[in-house]
Amino acid sequence: MAFKESEIQKMMKSLDLTREEAIQLLQDDADDVTAELTPEQEKVAASMVRADRKVETAKRGRPYVPNEDKRHLMSLLEIAVGHNPDVTDWNITNVEREATFHYKGELYRLTLAKPRVKKD
Repeated sequence: MAFKESEIQKMMKSLDLTREEAIQLLQDDADDVTAELTPEQEKVAASMVRADRKVETAKRGRPYVPNEDKRHLMSLLEIAVGHNPDVTDWNITNVEREATFHYKGELYRLTLAKPRVKKD
């Protein structure tokens, strides 16, 4: 059986094998794969090859704390901008962060962002 030169070189480099040892290892692997399997065994083998090897870790997240100051600011912006006769379709998409509206036929998006405090 002929093997790709890149596969042989990869085996030689990664496992520190001679060329003959790498070819023999590839031949042994190929013989194992070509063994007679029932269709059910082939399905199990295929699912094992695709098995998820990722280790599950506990999620570390902070609980969400509503920011009442940002909510209040958005309501003030709604009062200030929303009462303008040229503003239509005022829509708060995120109570603490974003609103959209049309001004003279053009769509605008208002995003409220609070920079983080620098730690020394």
